[in-house]
Amino acid sequence: MAGLAPLNALRAFEAAARQGGFVGAAEELNVTPAAVGQQVRQLEALIGAPLFEREGRKLILTERGAAALEPLRRGFELMGEASAALRVAQAAPTLTLAADHDIMTAWLGRDLSGVDVAIRLVPIGEEADLTLKRSSLATVPAGAERVMDEVLTPLARPGFVPSEAGLDVLERLQLIEDSRSGLSWADWLSARGGYGLEAQARLKVSESLAALALAEQGAGIVLGRKPLAYDAIRAGRLAPVFANGDQPSDQAYFLHYAAGQSPSAVATRIAQHLKACAAARQDLAGEL
Repeated sequence: MAGLAPLNALRAFEAAARQGGFVGAAEELNVTPAAVGQQVRQLEALIGAPLFEREGRKLILTERGAAALEPLRRGFELMGEASAALRVAQAAPTLTLAADHDIMTAWLGRDLSGVDVAIRLVPIGEEADLTLKRSSLATVPAGAERVMDEVLTPLARPGFVPSEAGLDVLERLQLIEDSRSGLSWADWLSARGGYGLEAQARLKVSESLAALALAEQGAGIVLGRKPLAYDAIRAGRLAPVFANGDQPSDQAYFLHYAAGQSPSAVATRIAQHLKACAAARQDLAGEL
């Protein structure tokens, strides 16, 4: 490595030769023409021979300069390839995460922002390093860890339901039923002693987030999955209809690794992060 010319001087020479002058080289290197000229003169002083001859404003390579140019270009190309290889080697690790569409939409955009891992999201059922899904408590996936409970509660757009309304308001206003929630309005009422009340859902929706969106628009009261509605409640787009309306479900959210293999360090780290997010969400949701 002894006697190696300064890299900046070599770069200035190569750019000036390719651009045909100091001005073009200066624009490419984002320096002044005087700085390019100074670097070239430093290189000429080091080798003891001129690299350019001037013809008016144009620079012409000397024999010595022409002989050095092609090896120098190849050297810079190799340096570029080496840099690209290093970037690939240092790129963020990749993790495949399977989740329900509702979870992807309601949680994961925020929960995964800022993590130093490239995440590939896939639907439940596809091969994945990590899976986050809602399951029945009676059919917990093998090796799964319970990270959040499902809670259902009546929700509506603020102002849609008169303040201090009782259970009988459910007979007068339109009800929305989320068929994926696992709990009907009749079940919710009977758990609260609302026997004899005729609370029939006129809108039955097969997508949980769509049911919540309808309630946000003022289409009725939804028996909604509270963990999915957390952001809408905090933002004031939805509000609980009753102070003590939360009803635990026989469903919960579980996180588990790919079966039959030890989890990678990346999968373990992301799992810990998602568990912390879920715990924080459940704590805050209980206050709403």
